[in-house]
Amino acid sequence: MNDNLAKKNILIVDDAPANIRVLVEILTDDYEISVATNGPEALEIATSRTELYGVPDLILLDIMMPEMDGYEVCKILRQHPYTKDIPIIFITANTDDDTLKEAFESGGTDYVRKPVNKIELLARIKSALTQQELTKKLLEEEKLEGVLEMAGAVCHELNQPMQSILGFSQLLIDDLSEEDPRYEYIKIIKTQIDKMGKITKKLMRITRYETREYIQSTKIIDINKAAEGE
Repeated sequence: MNDNLAKKNILIVDDAPANIRVLVEILTDDYEISVATNGPEALEIATSRTELYGVPDLILLDIMMPEMDGYEVCKILRQHPYTKDIPIIFITANTDDDTLKEAFESGGTDYVRKPVNKIELLARIKSALTQQELTKKLLEEEKLEGVLEMAGAVCHELNQPMQSILGFSQLLIDDLSEEDPRYEYIKIIKTQIDKMGKITKKLMRITRYETREYIQSTKIIDINKAAEGE
């Protein structure tokens, strides 16, 4: 199996220990496994974003469970920002039209019949994870396109006022003697504008979308890494 997929985490949600054992036995060699035995526990694990669990890459979800069935769990997961895009594969013994219709309407990605066939299960998981990766790649490309368009607009708008400030700064420097206390202040202004010019040049050379940690768990674009040749 693809090494990139082998490191993915799968959350198994089923109230029957026997079913869980079967799924764990099939998946444990290729994936990291988390287990929930009911809907509320599944929601806690999937949305907690803790070091213990993290957000699962895919969820195998039983439909028929007490207290909260798989449909309801799926609907809640689709409304949560951490889990709204996670592939959810229903595990069900019922594959009649009404069951499958409700499964997909609640937000399911796919389904696997019980009793589970190993080859079918692994194939559907791999397909769902591969599709997820392709979607992420497409979103990153769209983000990059937006970054490039914004960078061009920002640089265009900044260029004229910066050139004006540089020009007037140079005129002031030429008119002042080095003994004048204002001389150093004007030089500092000119130096800072020069730095801004270098930043706009980096913006214009952005060729890939990369971010770095900023403050309060937020991220910003890393201009140095995103600019070609930097």
